[in-house]
Amino acid sequence: MAGFLRLWTRSRSRPATTRPIDFSDEGILNNLTQANLRNVWASRRMVDGQDHLYLVHFQHTAAVGPPITVVVKKFGNVDGMVDSHVKSRWKVERIMLALLQHENIIKILHVIEREEAVMLVYEYAMNGSLHYWLHRREGNHRALSWPERMGIAIGVAQGLCHMHHGCSTPVAHHNITCNNILLDQDLNPKICSFGVGQLNAGLNQPLPIVDLHVGDFGYTAPDYALLGTLTEKVDTYSFGVVLLELVTGRVANGDDCMLAIWARNNCNQLMASKQELFKEVVDMAIPHQAWYMKEMSTVFKLGVACTVVEPEQRPSMLTVLKKLRRARGLLSGILT
Repeated sequence: MAGFLRLWTRSRSRPATTRPIDFSDEGILNNLTQANLRNVWASRRMVDGQDHLYLVHFQHTAAVGPPITVVVKKFGNVDGMVDSHVKSRWKVERIMLALLQHENIIKILHVIEREEAVMLVYEYAMNGSLHYWLHRREGNHRALSWPERMGIAIGVAQGLCHMHHGCSTPVAHHNITCNNILLDQDLNPKICSFGVGQLNAGLNQPLPIVDLHVGDFGYTAPDYALLGTLTEKVDTYSFGVVLLELVTGRVANGDDCMLAIWARNNCNQLMASKQELFKEVVDMAIPHQAWYMKEMSTVFKLGVACTVVEPEQRPSMLTVLKKLRRARGLLSGILT
């Protein structure tokens, strides 16, 4: 690899230097600077100051083709040391992502292990997070159309379905949020931030709560937040919140109420009287809303079903994916 790729010594906001350096482990290490430090996706460990993400840019030899950007995750403790606990964390994440290879799950491209640092190099989804597209659009960035939102919902459901049902060892993510759903150049979703993910012995089997952190407020299932029984159904709950965000454009944790609680308390009323009230809560930024009102109401109700308080009453991701595909008229197989 060192002879084929080269690395630009710059951050994304700076002009490129005229002299690229060879792409190598040392080249990446030299570019893990404060200027390249980025909040590419949300991680509870990064909030705690343990791990850091960097954007690193490199160019093909002889500058053939466009520059390529990768995300580098540097593992460490608060004091920056690499101990047995740090090594265990990155190895678990690497094993999980090797197990979970799927078009809707972020990919690891390279691994760097040094005595003073441990890093995983990931692909970079150039269109940023779903949170940005739903809640923080700036300038000329248009709103996502409903077909695009449905494509994103189905893609994330496919990734979660693969995690829960398509692997010999199920994986629970525990941190599904709009910040941790990235969009590539074609707006295909990529689930990222597996720092608190866990391998599970089987579906509906309680997971240990040792070293688990409470997730983003508004996405966290009650059974997770209260440190009770933890299963893959915490992912179903969080995904239900994402569905509600896609339909309404509201944030998961608003000023007045958490979105899941508001939707659950008002669903029946919103769906009554030919859904006249429901039309008022749909994201007004969605183009041609009237064309998709029935489909949006179906997804809204599915979001409510995913966020019921009792985890055993939430649908499996197999069922969720099937209903999403049916809502869009897709009759293809359940797992991809």
